[in-house]
Amino acid sequence: MTERTVYLNGSFVLESEAKVSILDSGFRSGDGVYDATRTFGHKLFKLRDHVERLYRSLTYTRIDCGLSLDEMERLSIEVVERNLHILGDDDEYTLWQVISRGVPAAAGYANGSSATVSIFCVPVDFTRFARNYVEGVELVTPSTRRIPPQCLEAKAKITNKMNHMVAAFEARNVNPRAVPLMLDIDGNVAETLITNFFFVSDGRVCTPTNKNVLGGITRSNVLSLTSKMGIELVEGDFTPYDVYNADEAFLTGTSGSIEPVRDLNGVAIGDVIPGPITGRLMREWNELVGIDVVAQALRHLTDEDRERLLARWETLS
Repeated sequence: MTERTVYLNGSFVLESEAKVSILDSGFRSGDGVYDATRTFGHKLFKLRDHVERLYRSLTYTRIDCGLSLDEMERLSIEVVERNLHILGDDDEYTLWQVISRGVPAAAGYANGSSATVSIFCVPVDFTRFARNYVEGVELVTPSTRRIPPQCLEAKAKITNKMNHMVAAFEARNVNPRAVPLMLDIDGNVAETLITNFFFVSDGRVCTPTNKNVLGGITRSNVLSLTSKMGIELVEGDFTPYDVYNADEAFLTGTSGSIEPVRDLNGVAIGDVIPGPITGRLMREWNELVGIDVVAQALRHLTDEDRERLLARWETLS
């Protein structure tokens, strides 16, 4: 069987048979939370950390999913195990847990509503970021700002991502390959569509505080790696000016791990991609997860760039 199996509201069903009501508040108003992690070597990475963050989001949004944290972790592992036979040896999954408040009772949300709980996995699309590892990500600052914590807490992973999507559309109007680097309402650098942002200046790794960004699990692990490597870390408020004058920059996220940055608004960041510290962090990350994530991603390219990019990465690593 080649069709994936998902968990939905207490049952394991085929992906094509998983149905959610059009009356679900997640569909109607983005009233839900989610989290996602991925496999490395077909093993889920830091699953407990992701599940704990999911439950913090549930607490913030007052959604009762009806499962204990341990049950969510167990079911998540089972979903991946039920689908491993479909994966190729060099493929990986991203596991998603998406929970909405569900279909409201006739009297409203206060009484009788039951959460919609889904757990599913999709193959990692390595081609999305394979070239970024070697050539770097192109960033654009859109006019759409990160929602401030006075309106919605950035630490919670909310399913309504419309402001991020609008920011992405703006960036792609400038450059079809561009990724939006969103600013907060004060003009400080926040985060991209799906990743956290770092830059290197005078040997120090700098990153925005978690006031206006999601506390990424990959971000947290990179913070630990910088400490292990003896690199000074600075969390603070930074503007595009600081980034323009940086020596190097990179993104961190679940699927892409660590991706070097090429430029911001057309201004080149540093002289080489990846920069020296970014490259060291990428190698340390490979040690942490047990896979050369760059080489793995590049092997999924089928065009003439594959060999050239793989050869360049091997000289850098």
